[in-house]
Amino acid sequence: MLKSVRSVVQLRKFEFNGDKRRLAACGDLKDLRKLAKRNLPGGVFDYFDGAAEDEWSLANNSSAYSKFGLVPKVLRDVSKIDTATTIMGQPVPFPIALSPTGFTRIAHPQGELAVARVAGKNSLPFTLSTLGTRSIEEVASVATGPLWYQLYVW
Repeated sequence: MLKSVRSVVQLRKFEFNGDKRRLAACGDLKDLRKLAKRNLPGGVFDYFDGAAEDEWSLANNSSAYSKFGLVPKVLRDVSKIDTATTIMGQPVPFPIALSPTGFTRIAHPQGELAVARVAGKNSLPFTLSTLGTRSIEEVASVATGPLWYQLYVW
């Protein structure tokens, strides 16, 4: 009986780390946003959830992306999928880079260092913000992936 159940159900050990368990339960960006809203102080959440000025670029980007959807192709061989590509000449496992975010330490005590570590573990580019809370040298000392820097020219 157990063999037949295992063939259709993927059993895994219970995750005792509550943070990891809650993150694993997130299926999309909306779930991550809800989790952040529950766990961050209101002003901190609003800072990260908001956008510059009248938020018109946020509205335009959201509108543009809402016109596209992923169409699942069922009953296809997915055993050999390769999402690898290059971004600005750097090989990456999939086309994602961690964008610059100012004042990251108001959300996490390690701030940019934590984000740079995660980016490196996943071979993704990390972009340090001009308004970062860590120096370029501090970030470079822990990073193992591609590093970029956002430069504001006032």
